[in-house]
Amino acid sequence: MRPSPFLFLAAFAALFFAASCSKQDVTPASARPVAVRLEAVSTSTEAVPIYATGLLSRKTEADLSFRIGGIIEEIGVRVGDAVKQGDVLARLRQDEIEAQVSQARSALDKARRDLGRVERLRAGNVATLENLQDATTAAELSAAVLRIAEFNRAHSVIAAPADGRILRRLAEPDEQVASGRSILSFASDADGWIVRAGLAENDLACVRIGDAAEIHSGENGDPTALGEISRISEAADPATRTTEIEVKLVKPPEGGRSGYVVRMLLRPGMVAERPVVPATALVEGTDKQAFIYIADQSATTARRLSVEIDQINGERVYLRTQLPRGTRVVTRGAEFLRDGLAIEAAKE
Repeated sequence: MRPSPFLFLAAFAALFFAASCSKQDVTPASARPVAVRLEAVSTSTEAVPIYATGLLSRKTEADLSFRIGGIIEEIGVRVGDAVKQGDVLARLRQDEIEAQVSQARSALDKARRDLGRVERLRAGNVATLENLQDATTAAELSAAVLRIAEFNRAHSVIAAPADGRILRRLAEPDEQVASGRSILSFASDADGWIVRAGLAENDLACVRIGDAAEIHSGENGDPTALGEISRISEAADPATRTTEIEVKLVKPPEGGRSGYVVRMLLRPGMVAERPVVPATALVEGTDKQAFIYIADQSATTARRLSVEIDQINGERVYLRTQLPRGTRVVTRGAEFLRDGLAIEAAKE
């Protein structure tokens, strides 16, 4: 049996009516303002703290060695020993050294005797001027050789250059050592303690000599020592592309040791006033550029704005782009907005 034409007409009318109702329902909904949360933009002259990792040490640390080679006779200190300036720390066997001094002294005595004879002969017109000059030169050379021998003898003993401590013992008695080989590692107490750290280019641009620093070596988060930046290197490390800074501590951290790795918090001085917005206000950020939505004066329309980011510290974003005072930024609901779209501030 063929279907009735009236059934087709009824079905078509029902579909048209449903579509019309659907269109009428969507259109008013799309015109409704988007509910958003607004926050006033603040300003700050506060600099973002910089976190770094550095090595703790005394400011003056040196490897001590003998001026000449020889056999070690004694080393009178151990690692960790406290020493006073002038204390004898180590010495070489003196047999060969004393023989060299004696040899040089005898050669000088002979050269002086020869010079005296030539001077007398020259006075009697027996010796020539050249003979006198040669004898004088020989005496001067012998005196220089004696000074070298006595200098080497004086530096065949290692003495403490200042009050301090022994960090490392790098040789033992009866060892044959070459000239300049490190025997003891010494740290002076006179010049205090420092922390050396490398900073990346962006962080380095924010710090200055005299900026405060906190040293954290414990797990409870409290600073164990305070200090300030005392030196900034003029050259970057070619391998790491970081620049070394030196922080001088007011006093050493309790239980600190040279070579400890410590966490450091640098607090740069104040900077020029700049806007601060919550991190939730940023949309579609790339590198240092991002977009935010700000509300007009009546808080009924959202305007899309491109901004340049200066620094980010947790949930606070510092902008280089200046914003008028009183500007309100969208911090919730920005993902649903377009430029010029109607908004409505949500009630908290």
